Order: sequence, then C-alpha cells, then structure tokens
Amino acid sequence: MSFWNDLVRRKLPSIAALTAFNAAARHLSITRAADELALTESAVSRQISQLEDQLGVRLFHRIKKRITLTRAGAAYRTRVVQMIERIERDTQEVMGYEADGSMLEVASLPTVGAEWLIPRLPDFYSRQAGVTVHVSARNKRFFFSESALDGALYFGQPDWPGARADYLFDEVLFPMGSPALLGRQTRLAPEMIARHRLLHLVTRPEAWRSWCLAAEISNVNVMRGPRFDIQATLISAACSGLGVALLPRFLVANQIRSGQLKVLSNLSMQSEGSYYFAYPEEKTGDALLTTFRAWLQTQAVSFRQRDATLHNSRTTPRREER
Repeated sequence: MSFWNDLVRRKLPSIAALTAFNAAARHLSITRAADELALTESAVSRQISQLEDQLGVRLFHRIKKRITLTRAGAAYRTRVVQMIERIERDTQEVMGYEADGSMLEVASLPTVGAEWLIPRLPDFYSRQAGVTVHVSARNKRFFFSESALDGALYFGQPDWPGARADYLFDEVLFPMGSPALLGRQTRLAPEMIARHRLLHLVTRPEAWRSWCLAAEISNVNVMRGPRFDIQATLISAACSGLGVALLPRFLVANQIRSGQLKVLSNLSMQSEGSYYFAYPEEKTGDALLTTFRAWLQTQAVSFRQRDATLHNSRTTPRREER
C-alpha cells in the first residue's frame, strides 16, 4: 500500500498547485494570480516551484519580476485547462443528480440546438420523468473518447470516427434577406439575387455555387462576400440587410413570422450533407441513450412529414442541386 501511496504522491500534482500554475499562466503575473486566488505571492510561487520540481521541467522563464511560459509550460497549460474544466463540469453534473434521476450529456450545433432540439425537449421530459438532458454547443466534431458526451446532433456525412450515426433530416436552403431588398416585389429573379452581396456559412462553402448552377447563372463570382462560422451570425447578418443568405426555413421561422426576413425566391437547393445524431459505438446498448435516440427519430419523422406537406403546398416547384 505504501508503494501505491508513494506512486500517487509522485505522479499526481495537487489541485492547489495546478490552480496556481493555471492562474499564473493566464495572467503571466504572480501578483495577479495571487490576487485572483486570494493567496500571497510567496504562496503562489511556492506552489509553482513545487510543481516544477515534481515534473522535473521549468514551466516559466523568470526575468526579474516578469514571467513567460516555456515551451513545456505552454503545452502543459493546455492540458491543465482541459483537466480543470473537466473536473468543474463533472462536479456540476454530480451535484445535479437526484436520488432516482438519470442524466444525458449531448452536444448540438449552436443554432440547430436552440431552434430545433431544445423547443422539442419538453415533449421528451413529459415522457421520461426524472431524466435530465444537458445540451452543450459544439460547432466542430470531436472524439467521444475525450469527452463525457453521450451523443451529438451535427450536420454532414455519417462518418464520425468511433461513432455510429442516426439520420434525422435533410437541409433545404432558400435565398433570404431583409424585406428592404424586395421593395414592392414579392420575389426577386435569381439574376437579381446573385447581384447582391452574398453571405456565406463556412461549413457550406459551395452552397451559392450550387444554387447559381440550379438557377443557370454562370456570370457571377459566387465566392465573394463575408463568411460566418455559425448559422446564428449568418441569420443576424441577413436580418440586418448585410446581404442575401441561403438558409433553411426551420431555423428562421421566427424571423420570417416577425418580418425580419423574407424568402426572396422559391428556387431552393438541397445541401449535400444531412443532419445526424452521432453516439459512441460502445454506448449502443445504453438504455437511456436508446430511448433518447428513438424519441429523436420520432421527432425527425414528424418534422420531415411537415416539411414535405409544406413543399407540396407551394405553387412554385422546388429545383434542387443534389
């Protein structure tokens, strides 16, 4: 037992030392780190020195009263920040547990989570008493093995490494913009739309090219115009009159209803990717996750049916670039 105790003491730095190191690395100042942690400067310096002795490497360059991170210090700080955030998240999760409660941790694209997933969660809660679903925003893929997440709603192809993916629904994009762009017209000709400033989503780099191909427009630079990394900022730019954007109706229902956005043409296109729910392969048999996935499928089927009904009711047929 003494051997294992010695091993733990030798290999695992104290939380106090890691916290002192992280604060000093963030501020590049022992004084400001001490103020943040309500400690003396000598106490912070002592914690960092003990950590460096334990690791056997210097974490900071010290020049008089100035400190800068060494290469090892910069690399270690990245891992320490991730570890501290993980401990904080896990602590909050444990504090949220109730006697007989169950919990799911899922991620979602920010705008899709806010506009599609979360408004539907009350239905899930009504069917699954005692279950809590935490939703975090993730705009990029990640390794489930490096997270505590049970699943993720994402856009793209069903090729998430180390995971399985359930198909949810496709994405159909319409050119949209501020009502001021229409003037007295109810719709704009595709050629007129293409002459406006084009707003792009970085994850759909070929969207405007595909739409212009569907519209048989070839004499415009489809790559011009500003780019945005999430749908919410793209939507905001379109509402503000910055230009025209290709957007799915389901994400902007409120903006269309309030008059902030108008569909400029019924000429639409289907994105190459689709929306999926990915989950780790090793959690395939998890009962709660299976229940959640089945509920998601029910919601997605209902959504696809409503979307098909809306499409069939349009007077102008949709043309798609697949």
